[in-house]
Amino acid sequence: MKLTYFQLETHLAKSIASLYLISGDDLLQKQDAVQLIRKAAKKAGFHDRIRLSSDACKDEDQLYSSLYSISLLAEKRLLELDFHESTPNKSAATILQAYAEQPAKDTILLIDCGKIDAKIAKSAWYKAFEKTGMVVTVWPITREQLPQWIEQRTRKYKLSFQADAVQLLADYVQGNLIAAAQTIEKCYLLKQEKPIDTACLQTLLTDESQFTLFDFIDRLIAGDKKSTLHVLENLKQEGIEPVLILWGITRELRLLANYAKQIQDGITYQQLFQQQRIFSKREAPIRRFLTTFKVADCFQLIAHAAELDKIIKGATAGNIWESLQLFCFRFA
Repeated sequence: MKLTYFQLETHLAKSIASLYLISGDDLLQKQDAVQLIRKAAKKAGFHDRIRLSSDACKDEDQLYSSLYSISLLAEKRLLELDFHESTPNKSAATILQAYAEQPAKDTILLIDCGKIDAKIAKSAWYKAFEKTGMVVTVWPITREQLPQWIEQRTRKYKLSFQADAVQLLADYVQGNLIAAAQTIEKCYLLKQEKPIDTACLQTLLTDESQFTLFDFIDRLIAGDKKSTLHVLENLKQEGIEPVLILWGITRELRLLANYAKQIQDGITYQQLFQQQRIFSKREAPIRRFLTTFKVADCFQLIAHAAELDKIIKGATAGNIWESLQLFCFRFA
């Protein structure tokens, strides 16, 4: 059965299934979906949680053993499989299909997948999950859905936003979910007991001098070198971890590589913006980037980002902040 991100919470309030497959490339929404399932599983008595890394999922023996092994303490368990970077190979697909056709009663299986393409959607293992379990596809939030997403997020923090305040925040963040989430968290920290109106929210937004990760990304792809470095320095002073900044960069580059491929195949910019639901505020910087960088350039930049990741992990010597500054010059 298929569910949308917005339907998941209502479903979990009524019952919990044995199989869940979360697909998509929006990290924040996927994290929220996974957290909802974890919370519901724990409430239903599935206290033991096991997560297999992407490398472990590629090991046929380990995958099979994890699916069919019985807990020594006889506890119900939530088993999470990480397939967000690569789809199941032939052996893994066979194992998953067989399991989906007859899932264990003491296990909830949660698979974290990347974007589901036409080939995967036609595969036997995916169809088995779709038939027996719950398939939750995470799509980018549209302009029309953003207020609904904000309202759902405020309920999570037990906050009350007036309708015009919800619309103000939606207009302000222009589709940046992390920026919206950060603002809501700040409202929560202020411990507001009364419903938050536009005046209260406007004061918070006006007084907020910090930059977000998405401010950095927007300036980066726009090629505004001076402003990009300024925001990067602010993020450093605010204590934002380099790994989060690098995640934002690589995520954007993967999207841009996909856009560049579509432009290369003959799609117009207007068609691209409409199909990908790109906010008008981002159209100019994305167009600028795609006229400067091609598909191969995007993958070269992703490879460069991988080198920065080695510095963060200590596998390569170097100053990560200086390396990030140099990386920014490649976009100028």
